[in-house]
Amino acid sequence: QRRAVYESAVTFIESENSKGHSYTLGVNQFSHLTEEEFEASLGKKSGGFPGRASSLRVAPSKELPSSVDWREKGVVTPVKNQGSCGSCWAFSATSAIESAIALAGGDEYSIELAPQQITSCTPSTGTYGCDGCNGGFTEGAYAYAQSVAGIANSFYIPYNQSLTASDATQACPTAKVEALDGPDAQLSGGFAAVTGFSYATPPCTSGECWSQNLTKFAQALEESPVSICVNAGNWNDYTGGVMTSKQCGNMGADYQDHCVQATGFNSTAPTPYWIVRNSWASGWGEKGYIYLEMSENTCGLTDDATIPTVQLNLSPKEEANALASRERMYRVATNQLLVTEPITV
Repeated sequence: QRRAVYESAVTFIESENSKGHSYTLGVNQFSHLTEEEFEASLGKKSGGFPGRASSLRVAPSKELPSSVDWREKGVVTPVKNQGSCGSCWAFSATSAIESAIALAGGDEYSIELAPQQITSCTPSTGTYGCDGCNGGFTEGAYAYAQSVAGIANSFYIPYNQSLTASDATQACPTAKVEALDGPDAQLSGGFAAVTGFSYATPPCTSGECWSQNLTKFAQALEESPVSICVNAGNWNDYTGGVMTSKQCGNMGADYQDHCVQATGFNSTAPTPYWIVRNSWASGWGEKGYIYLEMSENTCGLTDDATIPTVQLNLSPKEEANALASRERMYRVATNQLLVTEPITV
């Protein structure tokens, strides 16, 4: 049975690649899974969500650069692997918090945080109740993060879910979380204090979501990476290129089943695209990334797009250094400065 599933996938891959699409499909870690097994490993709670339209981030209205790519200079940490746990929502929120703290504090605040803490400790109650490996909401992750001293680094609370087999959600490491606000807090290393979140563009909580504001989304991406939730039902065989909206399928709110991170865009490519970071390891797709057609709300990537805020309590000198670091990060991201070029402070 498993071999039959794999051979069916290979037949589909060869057929699609022969059509000359702007993207390519190939064999990967999902090629032997049934559709139901693949869907079980995604992790976004489906059926729409109660978005807060009033929590909208207002990005500056200015001419956009032709491209933005936040993958350099520590704004985006290396690609992670959620394994067989449906914890994408926790990885997406964690990635967004990592980027927020790096942009707020500069290079020295680029740390890898703990998706296991969010996966295991976010409660199942409330407006955005989450259920660990059985799915959740990024909004629920932010609400939990605001209720504790912070989200720990990944060395202090490592990811312990299985990478190959479905298993129960690990118990919340309550003592370690409480220690972040105790007398031995410094022994735990760096962590991120979250103060809230906003939407990059008005959320689409129901319906087909055809008319999302892509310009607002691009403006938000110029400011920082963005946590997004998407319809990833057709991502399992992706290996490279630009996936079209048609290939991705329905962009409606009820079809969201996976949360990831948008890290930029390229509007001058032959097929302009959004740059999206996944949590299926760096061996999947374009070294862990997927490129989505930019002219559409492809996969519904703007339906539930959020940006967390963090608190660092920097001194005036630290804020000045952070400002210089942010300027360098932006110039690298918009291709105005080589990565190795020095900057005068």
